[in-house]
Amino acid sequence: MKNWILKTLACAVGLLSVSNSYAEDKKADAAPLKEGYHEIKSKEASALIKAHKNMVILDIRTMKEYVGGHIKKAKHIDFFENNFKTNLEKLDRKKSYLVHCASGGRSGRSMQLFKELGFKSIYHMNDGWKGWEKAGYPAEKGRPKETNE
Repeated sequence: MKNWILKTLACAVGLLSVSNSYAEDKKADAAPLKEGYHEIKSKEASALIKAHKNMVILDIRTMKEYVGGHIKKAKHIDFFENNFKTNLEKLDRKKSYLVHCASGGRSGRSMQLFKELGFKSIYHMNDGWKGWEKAGYPAEKGRPKETNE
């Protein structure tokens, strides 16, 4: 009888421990993305991408740069194309976006346009693709499957 009680108690403690651990992991994942404009580095961007599968990754480098390597599932809109603003206007302004270019210059200059167009939640990865690559985060090569959401 004593062994049964001890085994039951140990099992309950184990389940509670796993349950708490799972709840803490879910709490971290469930932290909502913030509205506004946020300057972040690639390390924080990597964590956001993992925690928020619905975040849109927007690579605004040239097609040649994008094809050479990009973040998995990144959408591509070329900053230098004449229709850059028109392409941004087609995006859902209520979604959260992680925006980057090669090193933060183009994407930094684009932030004002995102504000003017009424985007609610923008995360600017200001160390750009170079920061992502330097940190050794995963990448893929090739042309985009689609250019808009």
